[in-house]
Amino acid sequence: MHHGLRAGILAALLAPCPVLLEGQGRPITIDEFLTLDRVSDPQISPDGAWVTYTLTTTDLEGNDRTSDVWLVPTSGGSPQPISDRRLGGRGARWSPDGSQIAYVTTRDRAPQIRLYASESRRSSQLTSLAAGADGIVWSPTGTHIAFVSDVHPDCADEACNRARLEAQPPSSARVYDELLVRHWSSWEDGWRSHLFVAPVGGGTPVDVIAAWPWDVPVPPFGGADDYAFLPDGRRIVFTTKVGVDRATHTNTDLYIVDIDGGTPENLSQTLPGAERHPVPSPDGRMLAFLSQERAGFEADRWRLMVLDFERGGVREVTRRFDRSIGSVAWQPDGRGFVFTAQDRHRNAVYRATLSGQVEQRLAWGNTTQLSLDLRGAAAVFVNDAIDRPGQVYVWNMVDGGTPTPLTAVNAALLDSVTFHAAEEISWVGADGHSVHGMLVRPPQYRRGRQYPLVVMIHGGPQGAWLDAFHPRWNAQMFAAGGYVAVLLNPRGSTGFGQRFTDEISRDWGGRVFIDIMSGVEHATRFPFTDSSRIAAVGGSYGGYMVNWINGNSNRFDALVSHAGIFNLEAFYGATEELWFPEWEFGGPPWENRTYYQQWSPHRFAQNFSTPTLVIHGARDYRVPDTEGLQMFTALRRQDVPARLVYFPDEGHWIGKPQNQLMWWGEVHAWLARFLLRGEPGS
Repeated sequence: MHHGLRAGILAALLAPCPVLLEGQGRPITIDEFLTLDRVSDPQISPDGAWVTYTLTTTDLEGNDRTSDVWLVPTSGGSPQPISDRRLGGRGARWSPDGSQIAYVTTRDRAPQIRLYASESRRSSQLTSLAAGADGIVWSPTGTHIAFVSDVHPDCADEACNRARLEAQPPSSARVYDELLVRHWSSWEDGWRSHLFVAPVGGGTPVDVIAAWPWDVPVPPFGGADDYAFLPDGRRIVFTTKVGVDRATHTNTDLYIVDIDGGTPENLSQTLPGAERHPVPSPDGRMLAFLSQERAGFEADRWRLMVLDFERGGVREVTRRFDRSIGSVAWQPDGRGFVFTAQDRHRNAVYRATLSGQVEQRLAWGNTTQLSLDLRGAAAVFVNDAIDRPGQVYVWNMVDGGTPTPLTAVNAALLDSVTFHAAEEISWVGADGHSVHGMLVRPPQYRRGRQYPLVVMIHGGPQGAWLDAFHPRWNAQMFAAGGYVAVLLNPRGSTGFGQRFTDEISRDWGGRVFIDIMSGVEHATRFPFTDSSRIAAVGGSYGGYMVNWINGNSNRFDALVSHAGIFNLEAFYGATEELWFPEWEFGGPPWENRTYYQQWSPHRFAQNFSTPTLVIHGARDYRVPDTEGLQMFTALRRQDVPARLVYFPDEGHWIGKPQNQLMWWGEVHAWLARFLLRGEPGS
C-alpha cells in the first residue's frame, strides 16, 4: 500500500466523530504518541551535582528507535548529550570518584563500553568483544568494571567465540535434549550470558565464570542490578539459575566469585525461592538482597533480606511489610535502606531500618529507577502518571518536599494536547471484597454528554494498571478515540497485598471474572458513561480474560484479544516457562485435567457471539501464536465478526514503531466500528 494512502486511512480510523470533538481538548494522535521522546535510567553523580540519563527517540519512517546519554546539573540547566552521536549510548554509570562515566553504545553492530572523561569531555572505547558488552557496574575502588557478554561456555577465549559467531552451520536444524528449548522470543542456541570484569586502565576482560553453563543474569529480565562488587573490589556477587530443570521452577540463587575467576560459591542454597538484586553494605559486613519464598511462583512477594557475612545467617527485614520490594539501596551509614515498592496504583519510595521499621517517604506520582548520591542526601528518579509522560526529577531526601524536574521532554506537544488525570474508583467484587481501579475521561469530554467505555484488563495475571504513562497499553491513547478508559485491578493484581495477588491462582475465570464484571457495572453508573456501548481489551492474561468473556458473557459490544490463551491444555504443551502453568493450573494437564477443562475458553467456544479483534505475534513463545489462530478460527467458523492481525516479526509485545502504528490503527478502527456505530462521521 502506498505510504500516503495508508497514513490517510490510519488518520481516518483515529478521527472520532464530530459530535465527540465539540469539546475543547485535542486528543493525541498515534504518530505523536509513538514519537514521544522517552527518558530512563537516571544516575546521580557521587557528589550529587550531576545526573546522567538515557533519552530514546523514535524515527517512525525509519522504523527505528535510538538512544543517547545526556547530562544535566541537579541545580537545573540545559541538558547536554555526552555519548558519541555516531555510536549512541545508554546505561551510563559514574565512577566512584565521579571523574568518568562508562556507557554502552547503541548504534554499533555489537554494543560496546566506552569511557567518558568528565574533565576532558572525551570518550574512549573499553571493550571490543565480538558479542558486545552490556550492564555496567563499577567496582567501589574505581579500578574495574563488571559487565556481561554472550559466550559459548565451551570456548576458552574470545577468538573461539568470534569464530562461533561468524560460522554458518551446515544445517538449520535445532536439536535439544532438555527444556528450555526457547524462551519469550528466542530459541536456545548454545550461547550464554557471562559475567566479565575488565580493568579500567586497559587489559583483557576476564570471564569470571568461564565454562559456567548457565546465564548471568537470568534472562529475559535480569539486568545489571543482579550483580555487585563487594567493597574490597576483589569479589563479586551475582544471580543465576543452575540445572537442567530450569523450565520448571523460579529458584535463582546468589553466588560469589573472585574477580580473577574461580569456582563460584552458592550463598543462598538454603533458601527455596528466587533471589536477586544483591546490594553489599557500605562496610562489606552484610549483603542485602531480594528473595521470594515459593520456588514455583513468579509473582510471590519480594522480601528484603540481609545475609551477615561475619555471624552467618539470613533474616528478613520487611517481614511486616505486605508489599513487594522493587529496587533497594543501603543508606550511607549502613543503618537502613531506601527502596521502592508498589502500593495500590503507584510506586512509592520507602525507608526501612535494619530492625524492620518501614516508613513511606514519597508517594507522589509513579516513581521508578531510583538513584542515590553517596551522601544519601539527594535522589533522582523517573516519575510519571497517566496524564504525564515520564521526566527525570531530583529530590532532597533530607528535607523532603516536592521533587524538582530536571527534564522537560515533549513540552511543546504536551502543551497542545489534552490528558485527563486518572480518577480512582472502587466497588464490591467477589466475596464482598473491595476492588479498585481507575478511569480516564476522553480529551473531548464535555459535561452532560455520555461516552462509550473501553474496559482495560491487565496481563500477568499478577500485574496491575498503575497511574503511569504506559509505553504500549496507554490509557490516553484509548481515551483519544472518544471513550472513557476504565482500568480494572481485580483479584490477582499486585500492590494490594499478597493475599489479594494469590487469589487468582487456580481460579482464572472465577472470582476475578466477578470482580471485572462488577467493576464494569460500577463504571456504567457514572453520568458521563454510556452503558449501552462497551468494549473490553486485554493482552496476555488480559487476552485470556477477553476470550473467557466471549464464551461467558454478552455484555460487551466488541472485544480485543492480544496474545490471549484459548486452549489451556494446548498452551501448556507449547509454552516454555512450565513453572507458570504448573503453579497457576495446579500441575500439568495429566495431573489436574479438571482445572484445564473448567477454565479453558475453548470449552465455551460454542457461546462466542461478540465481535473480536485477535492480535498475535509469530515469535511469541510465552503464549504461542497457535492460541490466537485457534481463537480466530473458532470465531469465523461460527460467523462471529472477527479480524486477525498477525505480526511475523514480533513476540509477546509489539515493539517495532511501524508495527505499533499498525496495531493502534487496527484497534481504533475496531472500536470505532462497534462503539461509534451510526454516529455522524463514524
